[in-house]
Amino acid sequence: MIETAASWTEEGYADVVSASLSAADLEVEFANGDVVLIAASNFGVSGEFEVSVDPADGMSVDVVSSTGEPLKLPWTLIRSAADPVFAQEMRRRETEEARRIGLRLRALREDKNLNQRDVARIVGMSPPQLSKIESGSLDIRVSTVQSLLRAMGGTFADISGDAPEVSRKAVVKSAEKMGVPRDLMSALLTSAPRRSLAGLVERAFGWRLDHLTAGAIERHVAPAGVAFKATSGKDPSESPLVLLGQTIADIARQASRAGAFSGLPVEGHQVHLQARDQDGQVTLASLTRWAWSRGVPVVPLAGRGDFSAAVWSGADAPVIVLKETRELAAYWLFDLAHECAHIALGHVGDAGLVDVDSPSPRESSDAMEQAANEFALEVLVPNHRDLLSQVRREARGSHLRFKGAVATVADAANVNAGVLGLIAAYALTEVGQEKDRWGSATNLARDDGPGRAPVQAVARAGLALQELNEVDALLIRQLVLKGLG
Repeated sequence: MIETAASWTEEGYADVVSASLSAADLEVEFANGDVVLIAASNFGVSGEFEVSVDPADGMSVDVVSSTGEPLKLPWTLIRSAADPVFAQEMRRRETEEARRIGLRLRALREDKNLNQRDVARIVGMSPPQLSKIESGSLDIRVSTVQSLLRAMGGTFADISGDAPEVSRKAVVKSAEKMGVPRDLMSALLTSAPRRSLAGLVERAFGWRLDHLTAGAIERHVAPAGVAFKATSGKDPSESPLVLLGQTIADIARQASRAGAFSGLPVEGHQVHLQARDQDGQVTLASLTRWAWSRGVPVVPLAGRGDFSAAVWSGADAPVIVLKETRELAAYWLFDLAHECAHIALGHVGDAGLVDVDSPSPRESSDAMEQAANEFALEVLVPNHRDLLSQVRREARGSHLRFKGAVATVADAANVNAGVLGLIAAYALTEVGQEKDRWGSATNLARDDGPGRAPVQAVARAGLALQELNEVDALLIRQLVLKGLG
């Protein structure tokens, strides 16, 4: 069966060319050649009247009668009176628009944490009446929409254009089923304009919003060539957080104020010499600034699970994405040095490299991971083996002396005590029990505070958000510069 195009899709169907009187009838000619003759009484016009077409408008007929106010008849009203098929289409569109407005009003109410009873009481209607409006089964006047929006503290922008027909809560719930942590999705959507929700979801995860909320999403697989390290049996290749990490890296690369990527030294001690701060130590802030100065943007990503850190390749420069779930700066510092090592040692392929588990100074059966660990240790604690021997001698096998031993050796060598404590807690298994060593190492690391803030501070200065579109800028603000705190 051959389907014919609807008449109202024809060119000129909506363009009014002329209008005239024929006894008590209105005769209207359209640009496609159609001439319709309709009784003026259909529009509530009686007695003598005059008709005209505004040439600047061309989409309506002006009627002036001797007994009433001037009347403007839009083309849709004229066509509906003469074309029953078009009239049916208009009714269908009105019903669909009522449904969309109703769903958007309900979504706005849910986002405002308001119940139907309270909103209905404020606007002076019954809860069942509001329920019918929200389901789209009741015609609604503009004045009623205005009253509902005022009651909910909203505006027409919240229900017009690309505003979604679902609440943020529904989107968060649907995304959680697909493996996105609730806190991350809430951080992304909570303060974002409603009109941006669909764009944020699609840009971040490649999902259409209507497909996500309908449960009709296919998982995306990481691009070919991405290497996953230290997986511990986990397969994160279909993780939405991995895709999000790549998206964030792409946006950061686009917005980066850093110069061209100039490569990284292939020796860890060279990085140590270049990345030290004014006190002669490599800190999280100093190493982050150094990486940016070499054309490698470093950005923190909010959210727990699926991977800890990654390097994403690109045509212009690699980008390091840190997603360490442990709070203290010492862990972030080792992660960053480890990812710099992957770049310097040529481990990163055309797509990228993802460290699933948090990098650590432990011995690894993966040659690349072990090489990256050694490189990171040279960056942060040159001659770490000698320093560990000194800590061992100072501690004398006692966990009670462990913290003091680390602090003394670190101070004499002018290295970060938190990082040296982290390394010693892994390496000196003969000194007390593991929990005791880690308790002392954690106490030492607390002096440097949390790790996210220093990386955010450098990223904030290094990213030109004004160069981005609204959705990309929102992603960076919500998940990189703001995070979950």
